[in-house]
Amino acid sequence: MSRPPRFAVRVRLWLLVLAGIAACARSPARADDLEPHAAPVPDTDEAVTTRKEILQTIMDVQRKYGADAVLLEGHLMGHAIRGGSILETAVSIPGVEDRDGKRFLAFKVETGIVYNDREMSATARPAHAWSEVVEASLRKFKSMSVPADGVVFLVGYTHKPYTDEADLRAHLDEGRGDPEALAFYLLLSDISELLADHITAQQLVDRSTVLVNGASSHLVLTVPTPTIPATKD
Repeated sequence: MSRPPRFAVRVRLWLLVLAGIAACARSPARADDLEPHAAPVPDTDEAVTTRKEILQTIMDVQRKYGADAVLLEGHLMGHAIRGGSILETAVSIPGVEDRDGKRFLAFKVETGIVYNDREMSATARPAHAWSEVVEASLRKFKSMSVPADGVVFLVGYTHKPYTDEADLRAHLDEGRGDPEALAFYLLLSDISELLADHITAQQLVDRSTVLVNGASSHLVLTVPTPTIPATKD
C-alpha cells in the first residue's frame, strides 16, 4: 500500500516552498539546504491553492519567529521522512511554552514513523527519534536564533510488531500502532555548545529535560551521532 498521492503532493509542495523561502531569506545557495529536492508538481488548481496556503503559513512563521524557525521546520520534516515515515508527516509551531522560568519555542513533529517492536526496545525508540530526527535537524545549523530561551521538540510516532515494511503497509487498516510522545526541552546556549562541538549529543540531552509520555526520562543515546555537515552561516 503506497502513501496517498495527495500526501505526496503536499510534501513535495512543502519542500519546494521552503526552498524558495530559504533562498529569499538568506541567499540563493540556501535552497540547497533542504534536501532531498522535490520533483516538480503539476500546476493543477489544487496544487496552486495548496502552494499558496503553505507559502502564506511559512511567511507567517518567518515574520513571527524568524528564518531559523522556518528552516528548522523544513529540516524536521525532511529528516522524519528520511527516518522512515509510513504515515502522514506534519510539523507545526504551537507557540512559546514557559517552563522552569524559561521560554521555549515549541516545534510539534508528527513523524509518521512506526517503529517495529520486534526490532527496537522501548528504551531505544526515543534515542532513535532523537538521533534521526531532532539531532539530525540541529546539525544542519552552525548557530540558531529564535525569539526564546530555547526550543522544545514535541515528537510523536507509533510502534507495533510487524515482519517488514510490506507487512506493515498491508495491515495499516487494522491498526497503526500504539502512540508515543516525546518532549525535548533544549536551551539555545546548550545547542550552541553542541554545534560548536564543545559538548556531545549525550551531554546536551543530559542537560535537558526529556519527557516520554509525560514522564521524566533519562535518555541514553545508542544511535551514533549523525555526521551531517553544518550549513548555516
